[in-house]
Amino acid sequence: MRRRIDEALYSLLTRNWEKRLVSNYLDALKKSEEITPPYIADILQRIDGKGTALVTYVAMMIAGLGICAPLVAKHPYEEAIVIAQISMFLLIAIGCLRCLSIFNRPTLSSSPKASLHLLERELIIRQEVYRICHRTAIFLTITAFISMPFMLLWSPEL
Repeated sequence: MRRRIDEALYSLLTRNWEKRLVSNYLDALKKSEEITPPYIADILQRIDGKGTALVTYVAMMIAGLGICAPLVAKHPYEEAIVIAQISMFLLIAIGCLRCLSIFNRPTLSSSPKASLHLLERELIIRQEVYRICHRTAIFLTITAFISMPFMLLWSPEL
């Protein structure tokens, strides 16, 4: 059964690929590794590690807000605040996942200069997306830290 699922998945994923790309896939991966300068590969790996840690933190914050929401949100406005916070953390998670994304198949050019340009662009995108996600996560955590006790103590009837 598993083999059938794997075969169906393989067929689905490679359906629009040229036969040459399928047969030379490992060579293309090896070539992309050779073209990538070690310092860029190292920076990309560091961003991957940081992005992984941040997406884990974001998932825990979403879970925490989801657990706390019924305890502290007693008014539709409070519920809206918690839902907005969860939604913003979900946007951060999408950004973190972008930081972890890999190149679309081995698409690096055979030209080292063109490949280096693509790597530099990707590095800028990942670094800046991670930076924005990290700062936003800090801001949202402070917001949640302040808003939760306030919602717990505030009474809508007052």
